[in-house]
Amino acid sequence: MILVIGIGHPLRRDDAVGLWIAQHLEEREGVKVLGVQGLTPELIAQVAGADLVIFVDARCGAGPVRWERIKPGPTPPLSHTLTPQGLLSWTARLFGTAPEAWLVTVPARDFSVGEGLSPRTRLAAEALLRRLAAYLGGEE
Repeated sequence: MILVIGIGHPLRRDDAVGLWIAQHLEEREGVKVLGVQGLTPELIAQVAGADLVIFVDARCGAGPVRWERIKPGPTPPLSHTLTPQGLLSWTARLFGTAPEAWLVTVPARDFSVGEGLSPRTRLAAEALLRRLAAYLGGEE
């Protein structure tokens, strides 16, 4: 199973890009999509059940969408929110293994209070949505 986790805050403009991807990416057989405001310990079991996890989040600045392979590292203290790597580390610690994982960051500039993506972030998000849909076996 492939797990796509879109991360972001719905009222901080471009910070919501991960949630936007999660809302627009169609679930298919073998694909689960979640939109979350933060990576909480409750996600550990879902991550453990995946073969591949793709985290999607905003990144401050310009440039292209970045794909970074991430792996478990030292297990951080367990708290209310974790980083993608911290979530993988806890998954490995509790389940003995962690799935392949990627952190996909979308360039974002506007983190002001409000709704809706800025035009540049929206274009980058739409391109990423098409790429993810094609990879996951379908068209958006």
